[in-house]
Amino acid sequence: MITTLSALAAVCLLSLAFILIIPCFAATKIFMRFLPRDIREAAKTHPDPSLGRQIIGYLMTALAAAGYVGLLFFLGADGLRRGYGFWLLFGRFMLFLYGYKLFDILVQDQYIVITRKYYVKFYPETKGCKSWDDRSFNTKNQMIRLIAFPFVCALMAWVTLLIGR
Repeated sequence: MITTLSALAAVCLLSLAFILIIPCFAATKIFMRFLPRDIREAAKTHPDPSLGRQIIGYLMTALAAAGYVGLLFFLGADGLRRGYGFWLLFGRFMLFLYGYKLFDILVQDQYIVITRKYYVKFYPETKGCKSWDDRSFNTKNQMIRLIAFPFVCALMAWVTLLIGR
């Protein structure tokens, strides 16, 4: 349990650092695709960072994704080392994914994006957009993930056992 919670804390910190830093490095079109339509429209004319900064942004994105996947592999390998069966691995992956999703919804989406309006600092042309106050802007995507997680976790547990034994 401590290992799973430590991995969860690590991925949350990695994700937090990433979302706070990436606006300085990402191309506007790529960064804005995660935000509502009116914000994307308002930011259309925002200049992209230099090519060098964008390359750094792509590298940071790749490192963050590798860190996330690496933690999942670590949790699976550690579970095998400890002799976990399907249900313990499944529970571990569920705790990890749902814990991260809770952090994503409450801290990243609701607090940083909506309450603090953090990205308005980087994209001032989006200041008057109504979606900055819409707490349900990402509900459909979040619900799809929340519904898919048990199936994803079952698949990850099964693949982990298949590979590890």
